[in-house]
Amino acid sequence: MLPGAGPASFVGRWAAEADWCFNPRGDRVPIEITTTELRGYENRCEIQRITEISTGYEAALKCESEGQARYERVRFAATAQTLAITWMDRSDRPVRLLRCTTLAY
Repeated sequence: MLPGAGPASFVGRWAAEADWCFNPRGDRVPIEITTTELRGYENRCEIQRITEISTGYEAALKCESEGQARYERVRFAATAQTLAITWMDRSDRPVRLLRCTTLAY
């Protein structure tokens, strides 16, 4: 599946803690995920490929952070209010995030 072609269940603003949803800058800000990229504190990842699996989606990312490029594989599993991201090349432990219901920065 091409980037941008998948369902939008994981699209949105997500934070490790609800208070982070209101932070405009710094290291405790929400990450933003669109159908084509993931943006977080001091990094940006382009979604190069995405595949639907039984528990969500697996994506191949090209990330840039602090001037360095790297390739990552992730798994997204979303519900209405939570998102589990598993960084497959780092560990099999998912990072659990909460959906930010506000668009305010």
